[in-house]
Amino acid sequence: MPRWTKSTVGGGWDGGGTEVENCNLTQRNRITNAFNNFISSSCLDCFPGLRACLREKWEEVEIDCDCSDLSGLDGRRRGNKIWLCVTNINRIGALLLHELVHVCGGTELDSEAVEHACFNGNGATLPTSGDWPKFISETDAFQDNENERVGKFVIWNRTDGRVWGKTTEGGGWGDSEIIKGSLCFQDSNWINTGASGGGWS
Repeated sequence: MPRWTKSTVGGGWDGGGTEVENCNLTQRNRITNAFNNFISSSCLDCFPGLRACLREKWEEVEIDCDCSDLSGLDGRRRGNKIWLCVTNINRIGALLLHELVHVCGGTELDSEAVEHACFNGNGATLPTSGDWPKFISETDAFQDNENERVGKFVIWNRTDGRVWGKTTEGGGWGDSEIIKGSLCFQDSNWINTGASGGGWS
C-alpha cells in the first residue's frame, strides 16, 4: 500500500492539532481500487517488465490529494510522490497509471502510451501539442530511424501511429538488442510527423 500524505489540522501556536490524510477515505478507496483493477488487466501484458515495476513502486509511492499548488493540472509526480487531483472519477485509473509509469522511469511517451493502451475510451486523454516534442526529446531513434522512437517500455512509429512493447533479445556476455515486442495499438491520433499537431493531416 502507498503512504498517504498527511497534514496537521487544528492546534495553535503551541502545537497540538490532529494529523489527517490529504486524501479522504473515499479518495483513498477509489485510488486503491483503480490500482487493483489495472494491475491485473491484460493491457499491461504488452509492456515487458512494467507490471512488476508498478507493483514494486505501489509499495513505495506517496500519494497526495492536495491540489492547491498544481495550477489546474490533474496530476504531477516528483520522485516517489504523486499528486492526484481528479474530480472526474473515470480519470482516476488512467491518471494513477500514467504517473506510476513515470515513477518506474518511463518517459512521457511511455506514460501516454500505457495510459492509452489501458484506458482508451475510458479515461485516457490523447497526446497534446505539448506532448509531441517530449516524445522526441526524451527518446532515442529506433535502429537509426528517426520516425520510430524508443522509450523505456514502448516503441512508437510517429508516421503510422503504431505502438509496440519494447523488449530485448540476446544478452549474456554480449550486448542485448532492443526489438519490437507485441503491437499494443495503432491509432491515427498518434501520428505526428512534425513538431506539433497530430491525426491524419
